[in-house]
Amino acid sequence: MNEISIWMRSFVAVANAGSFSAAASQIGVTQSTISKQIVALERHLGTQLFRRTTRSLALTADGMLFLEGALRALAAIDEAESLVGLVANIQGTVRVTCPLSLAESRLVSMISRFLMLHPKMEIDLQLSDHALNLVSDNLDLAIRVGQLGDSRLTARKIGLARRVIVASPDYLNRVGRPTVPAELRQHNCISYTLLSTGSRWQFVGGEVAMVTGNFRADSPHGLRAAALAGIGVAANARWLFERELATGDLEVVLPDFELAPMPIHAVLPSGRFVSAKTRALLDHLIEEFIRDPMLSNSTP
Repeated sequence: MNEISIWMRSFVAVANAGSFSAAASQIGVTQSTISKQIVALERHLGTQLFRRTTRSLALTADGMLFLEGALRALAAIDEAESLVGLVANIQGTVRVTCPLSLAESRLVSMISRFLMLHPKMEIDLQLSDHALNLVSDNLDLAIRVGQLGDSRLTARKIGLARRVIVASPDYLNRVGRPTVPAELRQHNCISYTLLSTGSRWQFVGGEVAMVTGNFRADSPHGLRAAALAGIGVAANARWLFERELATGDLEVVLPDFELAPMPIHAVLPSGRFVSAKTRALLDHLIEEFIRDPMLSNSTP
């Protein structure tokens, strides 16, 4: 890789990260090195790319124009490399975000198998149940569960989260076991506050149960802990409760009624070329999702 392309990658990293220190940390060089590269690039171009103050860093008008061209140029380099078979030897870092429970249950194992196939790759995984901003957080790929709120996102549906209703045997022995969805109104139901339909539980076939309860949580792990503590009835992706269902610490409620599944999307930054390394990871995850009956788009 010649000096210009190195400088351009550093420039794009700084533009995305918003600071020299953050960009240096992300691409694994010192702040001094990345600063020298930007100065060299500006000298080569004969213009200032960033407006610097002691408290802020912003692109100049020329910087914004050059960013568009730099992204296209680097995309062309990545594309050319992938076309001549270098994808088999891809290297570099892909920054991914995913909900914590899905990562623990499935994604980390999938990534482990990917890294065995591509030992020169590095994955920077950021776990969050909140939707991180792909651009401002300098992320290459997001795996998101549920309906997407922003239609401008570049997204591909890669799977389904099959959901289940659970409660502890202690709770069910005290309060009783519902036999139809309408009976959920008589139960203390635990709401997941990050889901816009947290108190509206919809079943396959269209039946809806409006639930209420005295406990809410913004984390699936909090939801599971509340169900284990006997607070009430919880609903979420089945992978969240696999261990507890296997041990009998939780029971499936309404086993004859299936909650409507939630879509799982792979989300990419809008307008940004997908690099060979990101595309390789995405293709791998798509294949992994297809093979997992709990995640596959097809009906098991």
